[in-house]
Formats: sequence, C-alpha cells, structure tokens
Amino acid sequence: MDDAWQILRDGGLPLAEPTTDAVRSAPELASAVRAAIASAPHGRQADALAAYILAWCQHWPTSFASELAGDASTTEAWARAQASDPNRYLKLRRIALERLARVL
Repeated sequence: MDDAWQILRDGGLPLAEPTTDAVRSAPELASAVRAAIASAPHGRQADALAAYILAWCQHWPTSFASELAGDASTTEAWARAQASDPNRYLKLRRIALERLARVL
C-alpha cells in the first residue's frame, strides 16, 4: 500500500505538499484515514486531517459511514477533538470540500 499521507494528499487532503496523478477511491481514502490517525499526527497534519474528515462526514455522510463502517463515529470524534482553531478549521474545510468533490 502507498503511504497513507500520500493517498490522502492525492485524495484532497488540504496540505501544501506534492500530490501524484493517482486517482484514489473512497475505500483507499478510508484506509488511509485510519492509518493516518494511528500515526498520531499533530500540528498542521492533524488540523488538515480533522478538516478533511469532517468535510467528508458532513457532506457525504453515506459514503463516510459506508467506508469507515464501525470506525465512523470514533473517527468523527477524533476529528472534532482536533479542530481547536475555528478560523483555521474553516479555511482547511473549505479547501477539503472543494477537493473531495472531485474525488467522491
């Protein structure tokens, strides 16, 4: 499997880091979200991941629930706990929504 963070960047994670031309599927994104959370991100990675997760959860709830299955509620709770700066969160969420709309 590709690096989880690369999969997420390819799938629209709002980080200013290089992406590839790979088209990522929802199952790949869900697996990468689980792996990224397990890596205990902090700082800007955690902020970006939280905004990405909440954008997916709130705007594509059926896809989010289906792909993350039993992990959906704990994943959402993790993301909510990370979103500590409302202004940064809103900016990252807007970027995540725009990018996720192309993928999902």
